[in-house]
Amino acid sequence: MSKIKTPKNTRNGIKVWCRKCRQNNTGCRHYEYHSYRVNVIDRITGKHKSKILEATEYDDAQVEAINFKKGLATQKQAPVSSMGNDYALADGILKYQLYLQGDSEYQQYNKVLTPKYIKETIGFLVKFHDSVRENRKIEWIKPTQINRADVSYFFGKLKEKYHPKSVNNIIQSLTTFFDFLIDKEDIVLKNFFKECASLPVPKKVIYTLNKDEFDMILNAVDTYAPSFTQNNGKKVQVYYPWMKNAFRLFLLSGGRREEIINLRWCDIYSKNGTKFFMIGNLKANRIQKSDEYVKYIPIGADLESMLNELGFKDKKHSNERIIDPTEEFSSNTMMERITMAFTHYKKGAGIKGPFTLKNLRKTYISWTNQVLGKDTGMITSNSSEKVLNDHYLDPTILTNLDKAALEVKIFG
Repeated sequence: MSKIKTPKNTRNGIKVWCRKCRQNNTGCRHYEYHSYRVNVIDRITGKHKSKILEATEYDDAQVEAINFKKGLATQKQAPVSSMGNDYALADGILKYQLYLQGDSEYQQYNKVLTPKYIKETIGFLVKFHDSVRENRKIEWIKPTQINRADVSYFFGKLKEKYHPKSVNNIIQSLTTFFDFLIDKEDIVLKNFFKECASLPVPKKVIYTLNKDEFDMILNAVDTYAPSFTQNNGKKVQVYYPWMKNAFRLFLLSGGRREEIINLRWCDIYSKNGTKFFMIGNLKANRIQKSDEYVKYIPIGADLESMLNELGFKDKKHSNERIIDPTEEFSSNTMMERITMAFTHYKKGAGIKGPFTLKNLRKTYISWTNQVLGKDTGMITSNSSEKVLNDHYLDPTILTNLDKAALEVKIFG
């Protein structure tokens, strides 16, 4: 029988099992006894499940493993909805996960939550479950058996390991979970997490660049090494003819990475003499699972000057991307390259501050806030506005676009 093997750094739980050695990945030569085997550990209960697979090719083994995991998930979730409210803490977490996903009997309470938020929240609850198991030296416990000592032990562990803001977020997630058990599941218990005091969070220092620092970074694009070598020995090219313009566009528009790299000339609109980009609000649409939300980016004097340099007059109706017009790279690759390039050229410019590409957006917002004050969020999309029929622009937004376009100038 030919040797079967798994790729390096596989993370899907598939191992090579030797039926003679009765072990995974032994490196033995009993090839005729080798099979693929999938191993699954339940993050909540800690229970281990495995299955020897029939597949002899790795790709087929992956499909078989996925089907096995789906079967376990179905078995795990089926009894939760019919067990009343006398269940273990682990089952309560599973029930809460269904609730967050909108797959429970509480349809009237459903909120639109991102998969990332749900995964993070369930991860916090799992940490608490594991803490109780560790502290009490037990496998199972019911929510009604959770006491003040369990919460105190967990709170102490969090303070040792996490930043105060993270601790507060985790405690809030646990508070909401136990409120769910009390208010929705009608379990009679006390929510001890409500007794936890919020930890004081040190005020975050917001770093912005000044004009000299930004100009030094632009100059470094022309003079510093066009590539660098990563720790793994891989050489990364970061110089491209459009890189300086990418940095300038990030600074002068203040958008998020995924927004800026996809700006196109045809995204530019004009109303009452005010020019602005109108694009989909990717963050709001992703959260709301919609395509109705838009974002407006005012084109001030400095940004308009840059666009004119790049050929606005001839390209204003073109679908061409402003950065990387040939679309040599995918969006993800573009974001990665520009982020790495900014850090690389900042180093080449000799700037020691803790600046990253994100600080260009912070610099933009800081200068915009000097003009718009509390209305800055309407421009930066920290609060979103819904698109109206025929691209009608809300008068409130238009007023602030006018003001931003006329008065906001980065670096004064």
